[in-house]
Amino acid sequence: MSAARGVTALMILAAVFTFPVRGDDSAKTPVPPVAATIAEVAVPAQAAPAPATPAEPAPATATVQAAPASPPAPAPKAATPEVKKPVTGPLQIKMGDNISFRFGILLQPQAELLQNSAGGTGQNLLVRRARFLLGAQIAKNVFLFYETENSRLGQANAAGVKTISTGFQTLDAVVEWRFKKPFNLSGGLVRVPTSREALESSTNEFTIDFNTYAYTATGALAGTGGRDTGIMARGYLFKDRFEYRGGLFSGVRQAGSRNAFRKVARVQYNFFDTEVYGFPSYAGSNFGAKKILALGAGYDTQLDYRGKTIDLFGDFPTGFGSALGTVTWQNLDGGNTFRTTLGDSRIITVEGGLYFKRIKVGPWARYENRDFDVTNNRDEKKALFGVNYYPYGNNFNIKVAVARTSPAAGRDLNQFVIQLQAYYY
Repeated sequence: MSAARGVTALMILAAVFTFPVRGDDSAKTPVPPVAATIAEVAVPAQAAPAPATPAEPAPATATVQAAPASPPAPAPKAATPEVKKPVTGPLQIKMGDNISFRFGILLQPQAELLQNSAGGTGQNLLVRRARFLLGAQIAKNVFLFYETENSRLGQANAAGVKTISTGFQTLDAVVEWRFKKPFNLSGGLVRVPTSREALESSTNEFTIDFNTYAYTATGALAGTGGRDTGIMARGYLFKDRFEYRGGLFSGVRQAGSRNAFRKVARVQYNFFDTEVYGFPSYAGSNFGAKKILALGAGYDTQLDYRGKTIDLFGDFPTGFGSALGTVTWQNLDGGNTFRTTLGDSRIITVEGGLYFKRIKVGPWARYENRDFDVTNNRDEKKALFGVNYYPYGNNFNIKVAVARTSPAAGRDLNQFVIQLQAYYY
C-alpha cells in the first residue's frame, strides 16, 4: 500500500513538472505530452534502455516568462483646439450685413534740402502728411469716406518761420449713393475730377508726390488739396470699361455768391482691367496685380476760366514685377478773371517707373514743362529722379528723390527729399 502511494505521488509530481506551459512563442524547446510522461514514470522497469542522448539544458531559473502583452490600441486623438488665424486686412467694425466702419492712419515723415532763388539752401524736417481715415457703409448701397489731415507739420518758410502746428483740417468728407452702376450720386467735400493725377491716392502714388500742376486750377479756384464742396455723378458703362464723372462745385464765390458754380466733367476708358468704384481715388500703382491702360479727358470751367486735360495711364505686369507711367497734357486759361493765378499756359507731364518685386525696389523719373502764352518769363521745367524701397508695400516704404527746377528767369533750383511712409487702411 505504501509503495502504491509512493508511485502515485511520483506520478502527480511528474505531471506537475511536465505539464506544458505556454511561454514565449519564440521558445522552440518541445515539451513532452503529459500522458507519455506519466506512462514512463509509472512503468520504468518495462521501458527499453534508451541510448545515451544528452539532455536539453534546463532553464537557468524556474521562472516561466509570460507572453509579451499585445501593444495597446492607440488612444483616440484628442480634438485639436482650433487655432484662430491672425486677422488680416483693415481694422473695421461690422454691425450687420450692410453697416460697417473701417479705420486707417497715414504718416509721412520727410527730410528735404531745397535751394532758393537767393542761392541759400533751406533744410527741413517735417511731417508731410498726418491723416486719420474713416470709411463706412451705412446702408445697402450708401457709402461714406472721411479724412483729416495735418500737412507739412514742422516746415519753415523762407523767412525761417516754423509751422509746428497747422491744425487738422477736413480733407475728404463725401457720401455716395450707389443707385446703379450706370448712375451714382455723391456730395460733400469731393475730389474734383480734373485729371487722372488729381484723382490718385497719395498713399500709393509711385513717385514721391503728385506732379506740380495736379491741383493748380483747384487751388486758384478756392479749393483745398484737389477737393471742393459740391455734388457729383459718376457711372460705369460698356462692361465697366467706360467711366464718366460730372459735378457742380462751389469754386470761387464772388460778392453775394451770385456767380455760377464751377462745372467739371471727365471721362475715362479702360482697355484691359477695370477700376470700378475706386473710392475716393484711383490707385497710383498696382505692383503687377492689375493690367491697366486708361485714356481719359476732362473739361473744367467757371466764369471765363477754361481748363482742358488729356491723360494716359498704364500699369502693366512684367516678369520682374511691373512697369507703369503717365502722360498728362493740360491747357489752363484763366481768362480775364483769373489772369494772374491761371495765366494761359500749356503743361506737359511725363513720368514712369519700374517695380522689381524680388528686391522690392522701384526707380522712377518725371519731367514737367509749363509754357505760358504771353508771359514767357514764367515758363519753367522740372526734372525728378527717385528710387523707392518697399519692404512692406504701401504699409511701409522709403522714397528718395532729387529734383532740379529750371525757370525761364533766375537760377536753377536743386532739391533733395527722403520720405518714409507708414500707412494702414
